[in-house]
Amino acid sequence: MHNKFEKQQVNKLWGEAFNKKPKEKAILFAAGRDVRGLPPADEQLIPYEIEASIAWVKGLSDQKIIDKKTLEKIIEGLKEINTLYVKGEFYLDPQKEDVHSNIESYLVKKYGIDIGGRIHSGRSRSEQGIVDIILYLKDKNLFFKQELKDLIDTLNALSEKYQYVILPAYTHHQHATVMTFGNMLDCYTQTFKKDLQRFNSWNEIEEISPLGSTAAYGTTFPVDKKKINQYLELQKEFTNEIEAITFKGDAEAMMVFNLSMFMNHLSSLAQTLIIFSTKEFGFIQLSDEYTTGSSIMPQKKNPDSLEVMKAKAAMCQGYLMSLLSMKDSVFIGYNRDLQWVKYVVMDAISEVEEAPEIIKGVLLTMKIDSKKMKEVAFKGFILAQAIMEGLSIDYAIPMRLAKMIVSNAVKNSSEADGIKLKTLNKSINEYGFLIKVNKIKFSEWIDPYSVASKQMKKEGL
Repeated sequence: MHNKFEKQQVNKLWGEAFNKKPKEKAILFAAGRDVRGLPPADEQLIPYEIEASIAWVKGLSDQKIIDKKTLEKIIEGLKEINTLYVKGEFYLDPQKEDVHSNIESYLVKKYGIDIGGRIHSGRSRSEQGIVDIILYLKDKNLFFKQELKDLIDTLNALSEKYQYVILPAYTHHQHATVMTFGNMLDCYTQTFKKDLQRFNSWNEIEEISPLGSTAAYGTTFPVDKKKINQYLELQKEFTNEIEAITFKGDAEAMMVFNLSMFMNHLSSLAQTLIIFSTKEFGFIQLSDEYTTGSSIMPQKKNPDSLEVMKAKAAMCQGYLMSLLSMKDSVFIGYNRDLQWVKYVVMDAISEVEEAPEIIKGVLLTMKIDSKKMKEVAFKGFILAQAIMEGLSIDYAIPMRLAKMIVSNAVKNSSEADGIKLKTLNKSINEYGFLIKVNKIKFSEWIDPYSVASKQMKKEGL
């Protein structure tokens, strides 16, 4: 007898228990490099090499180093290369080492050395490699800034939506006091704003053209660095040629530092959401779209997207250490070992660039169990700090003594019932105070909404 499923194809080894199909981007994000490779580093730099070369030959023409006909032919050839690149028809020959030599060779082959051979007048591959990376990083920096702005907008909207949802607040993974889910999300909003400032500062500090520096010691060709940079539209140009080449990698290191800080904060958000989504907490439910299943356990819905973010954050910090180590104790001038900073920064960007979109998807599709959050926020000794501060504020008891009084009340109370007014007043008397807290005042101290409103300086919770 034939089974009716005998011809069924198996793509993934999980997912039958899911109500929604997982997002393809989330699957690829979690799969990492298991099934996807990275393009060659210089292949990613082809459009930037073309852009920088056009700016350079325009500068040569301005200074009458090449004539207009040569300028037009070279630009024509560079645009032709770009067209081929966009179509996926321009290939880098490994025998020619890098993108610079491949492009120059193409021009020489097409127009002859009298025209194609003039593109390299007054410049070195040392500066070419740097300017290509600067232009590449400028684009990537703009991308991350926009992604951060979108993430901040998403968190702002969710913070507003959940501003009245009470839940326990934690220190040392233990109940500490109360907070709102909206205020917790706003915590990440504020730290992502600082990350955005760091990406903005990259432009101010590192968006510098090295063209005209050659291999660190300039050129006798009468190039106008400022005019060439106007064609590139970078913020400024190096004033010291030696610095431009010797400290290659500064822009890359700052970029990876910014990415590391961002991913560090993203990792914290990911871990918090993972814990809140466990059965033990049950505060949130992650969407099927951003979880994966198990190849053996039918019921599993795993927070792989969030777990992978933590791994990527750790990798970013490793990349940063690699970059700083490569740059350590460099001798003056160009050094080939710094060629490797290109691979590190590109790897870091590749690991991170999908993360903002994934976390936005997780946030927008998760479900909040506000009833469960509230239920836990009303249990145990979670409002002990508020009671202690109430004694100090409303009854002028020194804070240190107020802490002793409440600690004693905790010791003489049960976790299930929390601190009762009778137990508190007894503890107050034991410490020699002839004070009796009234029921109305005590009710204010143990109202999670009132406490959260005062602690977070929010009105109307």
